[in-house]
Amino acid sequence: MKYVEHIKTIALFLLIFLSLALTFSVWTFTPDYDEIEATPAVEVALGESKSVERVVKPHKVIYHGEEETKGTINQKQVDLLLNTMKEWQINEIMEVEEDASPALLKSYMHDPNRAVVYYPAPLPFPVLGSILQITDESLLEASFDRIVLVWGKSEQPEMTLYFINSRSGRIHKGNVVSAELNQFIPRIVEPALSDFDTYITEEGVGQMPIYLPENKLTVDTYRYLLEDIPDKKFVDGLFENPGQVESSGELTNEEYSDASEALMKFDDSKKSIRYVQPQAQTSDPAIPSELIFDTADWINSHSGWTNDYRYFSMEPLSQQINYRLYLNNLPVFSTALADSLELTWGIDGEMEQIFRYYRPYYVLESLGEPQPMELASGSSALHAVSHTKGLKPEAVTDVMLGYQMTRDEKDPDRLVVLEPTWFYKANGKWTPLSAEELGGDQFGLE
Repeated sequence: MKYVEHIKTIALFLLIFLSLALTFSVWTFTPDYDEIEATPAVEVALGESKSVERVVKPHKVIYHGEEETKGTINQKQVDLLLNTMKEWQINEIMEVEEDASPALLKSYMHDPNRAVVYYPAPLPFPVLGSILQITDESLLEASFDRIVLVWGKSEQPEMTLYFINSRSGRIHKGNVVSAELNQFIPRIVEPALSDFDTYITEEGVGQMPIYLPENKLTVDTYRYLLEDIPDKKFVDGLFENPGQVESSGELTNEEYSDASEALMKFDDSKKSIRYVQPQAQTSDPAIPSELIFDTADWINSHSGWTNDYRYFSMEPLSQQINYRLYLNNLPVFSTALADSLELTWGIDGEMEQIFRYYRPYYVLESLGEPQPMELASGSSALHAVSHTKGLKPEAVTDVMLGYQMTRDEKDPDRLVVLEPTWFYKANGKWTPLSAEELGGDQFGLE
């Protein structure tokens, strides 16, 4: 019995010891959790991403020969010259005129043996440097809207470029280095002077000569289906935390907002959205080249190039930029629907970001074959501008062929018609010329 009591005592002691050990191990145990990965951001693609050179493009080229002027707005013909220029090395860019008079600008641009490349809005040199080969170590922030190519004789190949700001009168000069200059005249200039349309101007229209096709044009009219982009894609693409976005408003004019006070409104009447981030509002001016690079990158962040939108205008002081809808190298204008990407850049704290964004929420989908339309000549357009009641012809800064987009009467909610139309620009505003103003000289072809 004596040994049995000892055994019980030892067993009890062991049980108490094990209990204490297990309790201590529970208290001090740290589980080995697997690391939980953060949920990746939603990848949104409204359309596609594009390089700067695909959204910053010239829209017209004219060639001045010894006796006549030829020109083109055909995309392939414009690209032929631009692609040739991409093969050159451009260097020693320097200012040669700070404030040239209209007469001096005219001689630079419209004397014989030169071509003029037209951009719709001022283009900063750093942006051009992302498109062409400029070998200068640093590029000026100066801007231009015309590139003038002046060539020598075939047997003495040489090329000088002039970068002209037609608004300010500032002119820069650049040199061209290329082993292929001797092929420029026979490959580019001679076919242009032989085959392109004759361009003319009219005295008194504009401070600078405005060259347009002399004869009537046949241009296609298009009908398109409007394909709406779902709201959710814009919510996921524009808001920082899509899961925390709240919606309100009417079914056809929905509103979305989040805790940062960002607000996005849909407008069914214009098929547009308006996104605002109030915290990014600023009064600071923009550096023009950065405004193009930053806004193009931001649109790429949600693949926002849903159709052919191109750089069309800029206001650096208010950090505003416009990328307009294009079709066949012609700008599209509409009072019925949103027709461009309009951005205002801003700063939130020390971080640059979008302040305001206005754009269409539709995509144009081709519907059927285009119908040819005979359009009034450029000479008729110039004549109409010079005789428009209440308009001072010298106040006109440009006349351009474009498309007017209207809702189709047969199905206005889903279909649109794009008709070629002459537009003029005066006091910063683009206005269409009606068939009546053109003398009724505009009709479709069967």
